[in-house]
Amino acid sequence: MRLWIGTILLGCTAAPAMAQSFPCSNASVSPYLALVTTDHDHQRVAPAGSSLTKRFTAYYSSFDDGKDRNGEARHIPRLNPQFVAYELRGVGPDTNGDYAEPPVSIGRPNRWYSSPELVPLVDNIQGVTNRRIDDSYRGAGEVWNRGHLAMSDHAQRINAQASCNTHNFWNASPQAKDLNQGPWQHLENYSAAASNKYRSIWLITGPIFDPATRGLTIGDPGELPVEIPDAFFKILIHESPSGIDTLAFVFEQPNQLNEEGEPVPGAAWVNCNQARARDHIYDHRPQLVSIARIEARTGLRFFPDRPDRDTLINAQATALWPVETRYWDSGNAVCARQRSHP
Repeated sequence: MRLWIGTILLGCTAAPAMAQSFPCSNASVSPYLALVTTDHDHQRVAPAGSSLTKRFTAYYSSFDDGKDRNGEARHIPRLNPQFVAYELRGVGPDTNGDYAEPPVSIGRPNRWYSSPELVPLVDNIQGVTNRRIDDSYRGAGEVWNRGHLAMSDHAQRINAQASCNTHNFWNASPQAKDLNQGPWQHLENYSAAASNKYRSIWLITGPIFDPATRGLTIGDPGELPVEIPDAFFKILIHESPSGIDTLAFVFEQPNQLNEEGEPVPGAAWVNCNQARARDHIYDHRPQLVSIARIEARTGLRFFPDRPDRDTLINAQATALWPVETRYWDSGNAVCARQRSHP
């Protein structure tokens, strides 16, 4: 039997065809509908957000508005999301038993899309002549990536347009290149495999800013100052008849100024394209934390209405969920082709 959920087919499907190309539009503002109705429930486990939120087909985003919970100004807007939350539904096996991603190759836009809803926020930032967030990242790509909080490949499972709409700043934070293209990407691949095994999981991802650090930013003089996170969190949630199971991770991202006064990462990570040559195995167990730790560092509050909230937020896993190799994408998209986890 075949069961359609959203636009993803669960159950046995034909072996994957050759990927078709879908180039995202290079318009300055996305021409694709932000929200196409599906039965995904992206906000089901999302914490309370700021006053600045937006629903997309593939995710729900809360943007940092610089205010505290009482609506009082707290800091200059960091030009980062607070968090992004989404339901990730699995793909089914094809006739070969492989869990292949949809056969489409998404061509990224030349520049990330501007968001009219963020214009009032950036217009209030003083000393800025160039108010396009994308330009603040320009030239920083060898050091800082536009780090997706909702992975474009995850959104692609809904449709190509939803994937294109991940390329906007409701969904991005400055992330060190080798973190973004290394352990972070492998955890995203693991999340996709877990959704294949469990049929559906939820992800909540966001930046962490520590008040004791300097708050370094990217962007040249006159451009918008986009603050560099000190860390990133990711929470995976699986619901079953027996209850809720969670995995919570924090990836530290220390940053500092180099001799030229430019912000650079203060740590090193192994990029996916170097891992096999270095016999590197990605192991995410050292990043496992309790959700309470994430609450303490972000001010977010998870599972506020659940009677078992204290149990959920104080639990700390010591191992990842077991996800067998067969649930991983059989193509070359998996970081370092590591279809496993310690």
